[in-house]
Amino acid sequence: MPFPTKGDSRYITTHGFGYSSFDHIESGIESHLVTFVDKDSPIKFIVLELKNRSGREREISATGFMELILGDVRSKTNMHILPRYDQETGALLFTNRYNSVFGERVAFFKVEGANLSYTTDRAEFIGRNRSMKDPEALYLTKLSGKSGAGMDTCGALQVKVVLLDGEDKTIVFRMGNEENLQEAQALIRKFSTIDDVWNSLIQVQQYWKEVLGAVQVETPDQSLNILANGWLMYQTIACRIFARSGFYQSGGAFGFRDQLQDVLAVLNTQPNLARKQILLSASRQFVEGDVQHWWHPPEGRGVRTRCSDDMLWLPFVVSRYIAATGDKDLLNETVGFLESRPLYQEEESFYDLPASGNFSASLYEHCVRAIRHSLHFGEHGLPFIGSGDWNDGMDRVGIKG
Repeated sequence: MPFPTKGDSRYITTHGFGYSSFDHIESGIESHLVTFVDKDSPIKFIVLELKNRSGREREISATGFMELILGDVRSKTNMHILPRYDQETGALLFTNRYNSVFGERVAFFKVEGANLSYTTDRAEFIGRNRSMKDPEALYLTKLSGKSGAGMDTCGALQVKVVLLDGEDKTIVFRMGNEENLQEAQALIRKFSTIDDVWNSLIQVQQYWKEVLGAVQVETPDQSLNILANGWLMYQTIACRIFARSGFYQSGGAFGFRDQLQDVLAVLNTQPNLARKQILLSASRQFVEGDVQHWWHPPEGRGVRTRCSDDMLWLPFVVSRYIAATGDKDLLNETVGFLESRPLYQEEESFYDLPASGNFSASLYEHCVRAIRHSLHFGEHGLPFIGSGDWNDGMDRVGIKG
């Protein structure tokens, strides 16, 4: 890949549905790298295929490096991350017991190959006064095997291969995260062979082919066809619904309005996604009828606001969903409410972990409460605009009620 250090010859970078690949030829060595995430399991693969076309025997090292956060901000969590080498699976394992929500979860980094060496010391890997463009580790015979507490933590793995002229080799780096040590070890074993990895890629490609091929349009504009027949829907599902990430904001939070807007695009292709999102959003509604503006799973901590449009997206999307699918049974689904203190008179919002499970009602009742809560009128009979998101343009107009 051209980053962090670019070679002398050109790179071909290909972004497909569910994967990206990088092709390069340097000093007679052909490399093809493909990276993707399994369709169902929380594991990522970086598959490096090397071909020796140099006319002589070559010795090659492949080094994988990653910095872990296991929380929100690296500067806060790094001192609490405990790395160790797992003899049973041959993987580097990482935990952060100080994370109150994910204290039992285990992250892992693994590669198989000859002359394996590793380190979890970032200072050792990069070296004094060096950078990722020219790290100290690449000048060493092997990595030190250092792990444990009390260091600037990273994950670094290195394998070495000998390539005869015309020979090919495949090296697979695996990284993932599971609920506990046993689940992490089981996930590593599940994808222990190269065939397991390639089958995973085939399933990923097949999934996106089915999803994105369900509706196709044809217009005189070829560029519009390319966008409409793949990339726009792919972005909506992969980025907005699955990853909940944006260009400037990758926090992973659900937005009440945001993902309800997104699922309108999948009503004809993945209506089950829309149904799940509707029920999930309804479960983030307060008894009074207003909703969490955004929240983080799994605990559900989020912000209660005076935003006036969030709640109304629920009945709107429900009506669109029923019109597209005919699934009126959705209205009878029982969904719980949240409970929390109301906003004070001069308070615009507050962040909290609300209680849930004490009250529930049909989805229809949720929609009714959302509409009723929005019906606030002034002395001239006009509805109050309420507040909105900071980027809505009119968010300060009605903030005072």
